[in-house]
Amino acid sequence: MSDASLKVLDLPVLGMTCASCVGRVEKAVRAVPGVTEASVNLAAERAHVVLDGGSPAAVAAAIRSAGYEPMEEEVGYPVREMTCASCVGRVEKALAAVPGVLSASVNLATERATVRFLSGAVAFRDLAAAVQQAGYVLEQPEQTGLDAADREQAARAAEIRNLGRAVLIAGGATLPLFVLEMGSHFVPGMHHWLEQTIGTQNWRIISLVLASFVLFVPGLIFFRKGVPALLRRAPDMNSLVVLGASAAWAFSTVATFAPALLPSGTANVYFEAAAVIVTLILVGRWIEARAKGQTSQAIRRLMSMQAKTARIVRDGVEQDVSIDTVQAGDIIVVRPGERVPVDGVVTEGSSYLDESMLTGEPIPVEKTAGAKVVGGTLNTT
Repeated sequence: MSDASLKVLDLPVLGMTCASCVGRVEKAVRAVPGVTEASVNLAAERAHVVLDGGSPAAVAAAIRSAGYEPMEEEVGYPVREMTCASCVGRVEKALAAVPGVLSASVNLATERATVRFLSGAVAFRDLAAAVQQAGYVLEQPEQTGLDAADREQAARAAEIRNLGRAVLIAGGATLPLFVLEMGSHFVPGMHHWLEQTIGTQNWRIISLVLASFVLFVPGLIFFRKGVPALLRRAPDMNSLVVLGASAAWAFSTVATFAPALLPSGTANVYFEAAAVIVTLILVGRWIEARAKGQTSQAIRRLMSMQAKTARIVRDGVEQDVSIDTVQAGDIIVVRPGERVPVDGVVTEGSSYLDESMLTGEPIPVEKTAGAKVVGGTLNTT
């Protein structure tokens, strides 16, 4: 962006399930002061936000107020040249002032700063520049543990595992309820068999227990999101599931224990309907989460083609630096067989670039001075 006040955020957002969720997130984000553009991708579960002087923390708060969860990161950075407690205070203050940083704590003994910030909202160069302005040096963290992409992937994998577990639990409790209840309508004699072996009232109580288990154990995720959405007068798909399942469960409970309160001939039970609603929606969520996970992996494989470092020329000397520290105006040297680290314009030299990762075309494209190049493409000659 030409305007220094503009900041682009690419935030992972968890909890979206349908197009209405996308609309709510976009509406909530656009209402934040300073937001000039906001678009949400449901498949990738990411929000692309352009800020003109606004606060990334306010964007995160708006997403949470809409009922969804932006991802956060916590990273430790080595800090050099601190000598006393006042140095700690200055570094913490400088880090906390960076837009997108949620909290910052510094340990003088270990010379490390622990920074919690919104994923996609803060780059290392922003933190390093703030610390440098305060008179200290912030170094790149050691490449240990999970990076941001790994953490996001782990969160998606955990969501798929949790949904899969919920499907198995709900299916195990729903299957006997569905088979016996529906079987009594389609299989001659099963209704009388149930009445003679278990008893009508006993079966209704058993059905109540099974349906309640499905609704309030694996199905609790719908209540946690659907009820707050109803209270905010912004019902979503979770709210629809809650209303449908709860109505069937509540009516059946009254029919079981207080049938006299209902009109004559209507004291029927629909516990299997409540359980099946929850189970089928859980199956759908699980399939959807798996599809999103595959989409995310495909995007991640594409992004993995980007170089991790760049060879820049500063003061006439070539040096390898992290991709996060590259700034507009830097001169970058790309040798044969290397990938172009960032988007840019050729200032000197000529070559042929393999752009198949972008266009699918296998034939290398000639590039000379003045030509535009794309990060991730391969310099062949």
